[in-house]
Formats: sequence, C-alpha cells, structure tokens
Amino acid sequence: MDIPKQYPSLFILIIFITTKMSHADPKHSVPVPNAPSTTGSVFPPFGKITVEIINDLGNTLTLKYHCKSKDDDFGKRSLQPGKSWSFKFRRQFFGRTLFSCSFVLPNGKYSFNIYEDHRESAGDDWCQKCVWKIRQTGPCRFNDVTKQFDLCYSWNNSLYLTKI
Repeated sequence: MDIPKQYPSLFILIIFITTKMSHADPKHSVPVPNAPSTTGSVFPPFGKITVEIINDLGNTLTLKYHCKSKDDDFGKRSLQPGKSWSFKFRRQFFGRTLFSCSFVLPNGKYSFNIYEDHRESAGDDWCQKCVWKIRQTGPCRFNDVTKQFDLCYSWNNSLYLTKI
C-alpha cells in the first residue's frame, strides 16, 4: 500500500501548528482586576484561556508560587494579599493541556494543577477565564453558575464544595 508523499508532510505540519498554538503567551501575563469576568458565549475550544491566581491567604501573608507547564515556565513569583496575577494560553489540540503551580504557605509547600484540560474544559464547570483564590485550605475556583468561589480542592486534588 503506497501512501502519497504529501500526507506525511501534512501530518508533520498539523503537529507543528498544534504544538505552537498550545504554548502560553508570556507577553500577556499581566495583572488583571480581582473581579472575575464571565462570558455567556459558547466555549471556543481553541480560543485563548486565561488563568488568574488571587492571594486569599489573609491580610498580611504574601503568597510565593511557581507555575509551569511542559513547555512554559513562569519562574518564581510572589503576590501581596488580595493581589492577582494571570497568564493566557491556547489549549493543545488533543486536549492534554496542563499547568501546575507550587505554593509556599506558612505551614508548608503544596502543589496543584491550576489548569487541567479534562477538568476545566468539560461539563458544567468549564472555564475560559479560570479564576482561582489560593487559600490555606487549598485553591477555590470561581463558579460561573453560582457566581462564587465554591469549586474548592484540597492540595491532594480531591474536590470539595464550600458555602461562602
């Protein structure tokens, strides 16, 4: 069985384009206002995703953190109480986008997958702007349905819901 010569080239081109599109855009990693914005539109599967992290540790505690993916490393950073930081990226074509962050808290160092493609892009809890409040008990994501930060996870990634 002969495969036409243009098909392997086309396959390589598609892989290159999808890999390039999935990288985070550090030029747009700028602070954004604390109020999450919601969209009423349908989730564009390959549009830009924004992840925002808000320091909700308490009045005087600075949040130290380090976020990265397989392709992008944002370095070690810190946030003053109530302040936020964000980054934007495009999802990988095959749905394997993953960004993880490690956080230094008063009682230790913890890590959390701040963006998991299968968690943030499926079902009722999908987000195009994924806004997280980092608390000592774990991260809580803004819920577009309830308009609260009630999608909370422990540091070992098991979901629990809170009433705020």
